Amino acid sequence: NNMKLVRISSGEEIIGDVTESDNSVIVKNGFVLIPGGEGKIAFMPFMPYTKNAKDGLKINKQFVLFIADPLDELVKQIQSQLKPKSSLITPNTDIIV
Repeated sequence: NNMKLVRISSGEEIIGDVTESDNSVIVKNGFVLIPGGEGKIAFMPFMPYTKNAKDGLKINKQFVLFIADPLDELVKQIQSQLKPKSSLITPNTDIIV
């Protein structure tokens, strides 16, 4: 998993699993960073209405302004968003005596 922050010419900042080639950048499981007010950041899936967003979206390098390493806390938050959610609630394993 190669989590990077990509700033594109539209002004969007995308964090995701990034693979670079000579002419393009492929972003898998990307999230757009959105200012949440009061110094907070919100995440929104990047291009969630496409079939190949999870497999990777190719961005031509001419539209990439920079690629940077995100803070560890951002990576942890994104990885928690990617974990499968379970609606099953399991009981506490402690035995009541």
